[in-house]
Formats: sequence, structure tokens, C-alpha cells
Amino acid sequence: MLHAIMLKEWLKIRWVWTAALLVHLAMLVYLLLALRHQFQIEHSEMIWYWAFELRRLLYTQIQFLPALTGALLAVAQFGPEMLGGRLRLSLHLPLRGDLMVWSWVCFGALMGALLALLDAAGLYWIVSLWFPHEAAISAVLTALPWLLGGWVAYFAVTLALLEPARARRLVYVGVGVAFLALLYQQRGYQEYDRIMPGLVGAALLLLPAVILPAHRYRRRS
Repeated sequence: MLHAIMLKEWLKIRWVWTAALLVHLAMLVYLLLALRHQFQIEHSEMIWYWAFELRRLLYTQIQFLPALTGALLAVAQFGPEMLGGRLRLSLHLPLRGDLMVWSWVCFGALMGALLALLDAAGLYWIVSLWFPHEAAISAVLTALPWLLGGWVAYFAVTLALLEPARARRLVYVGVGVAFLALLYQQRGYQEYDRIMPGLVGAALLLLPAVILPAHRYRRRS
């Protein structure tokens, strides 16, 4: 049963996920070319001064991409279910409702996490081409809030789509936007290091939270 559910979820998001994969790869290539261009037209000492004295981030091109991807994956996964009323039928399959909903969202979150892992690995490799290992590690740590934004956006949109009550949908959207705004406050390197464990813990609470709107939808149906 779970294998069939995973196949169904993949069929729903395969085109969006594939398009997102190509966009993420294209963005990493653009970042690579942009950094190479910088080193071709400027002295290395000047770029080092910009990066580490003025604390200018050289890879903000990928900043909002994870959050956009997470939101699109949620829409592709749950939008057709809600518009077509198919979620009502799925919740009556011979499987515990909570396990079914968690299997859906875990699959979507995992597919988003694969893209976030690609971003982190690509960012590390690109930065390490011109900067020392420590700078590449710092780049990944700096980008962690942005990557977490993909998780938050995915679950915020999922909660809003699953929720049958309009007022609660607005609450979920508001909480998601506020959380994302918190993740995009940094202006320098690793400014979130001390609070990242707390932010990750708060983001993980979104996973069990999806059971509540799904339960209300099933009860109303």
C-alpha cells in the first residue's frame, strides 16, 4: 500500500520536481559563472575584501529558490487533490489516516530536501573553487536558513491547502510568511548559527501539525 502511495505522489509532482531540478542546476551554473566573472574582472584581493571585510554575500542568487520550490511542490502535490475532491476518497483507503497523511508529506518534504542537498553541495563546491575550505563551509552554514525556508514554505502551503476552514488557512499562511521572514533577516555570514537548532526544532513541529487540518477535512467530509 505504501509503495502505491509513494508512486501516486511521485506521479503528481514529477514534472514540477524535474523542472525545479533543472532550475536549481541552472542557478548553480549561473552562480559558478558569476563568481568566475568576478575573479576575471577584479583583483582577488578586492573580492576577498568584499567577502570577508565588508561581509558581502556572493551567492544570494539562490536565496529564495528553496522557498519557491517548496511552495510549488506543495501546490503540485495537494492542489489537484483539493480542487478535484479526491482527498476525500484517499482518506477512506484501508490505512490509518495519520499514517497516510504523513506518508504524503514525508515524500514531498524528502523530494524538496534532495534539492536542498543539491544546493548545499553545489554551493560548497563552487565556493571551494576560489576560496579555502573554511569559506566553503561558512557558505553552506550561511545558506542553511534559506534551505530551511524550503521546508517551511512546503508545510505552510500544505497546511493551507488541507485546511477546510478559510480563517485557519489565513492563519497558516500568516505563520508561514512570518517564519520565512524570520529566516531571511541575515545580512552577513553565519548570523543564524546560534539559533538554527531552535529554528529547526520549530520547523519540525510543522510535520505533526498537518494531521489536524487533514482530520478536520475528513470529519467535515
